[in-house]
Amino acid sequence: MVVLVDTKYYGAMLRRARQQQNIKRRDAARIFKISLKELSKYERGQLPIPDEIMMRLLYRGFCMFKCQKNI
Repeated sequence: MVVLVDTKYYGAMLRRARQQQNIKRRDAARIFKISLKELSKYERGQLPIPDEIMMRLLYRGFCMFKCQKNI
C-alpha cells in the first residue's frame, strides 16, 4: 500500500505545535532523537519523513504538544 503524504503540511503542523509550546528546535530534535538538520528539513517540508520517524514524531509530538484544531 502506498500512502502519499504532504510533507509541507505535516512539517508546518509539527513546527506550529513546537512553537506553540515554546520548545526550541534543538530541544525538539533531542526529544525526537533526530538531528537538528533533519528536524529543520522536516519542518520546512524539504525532506520526506520516513515512516518510522513519522510514527515517533506523531506519538511523541501529540503526547507532548497541544495541537490547535485549525492546524
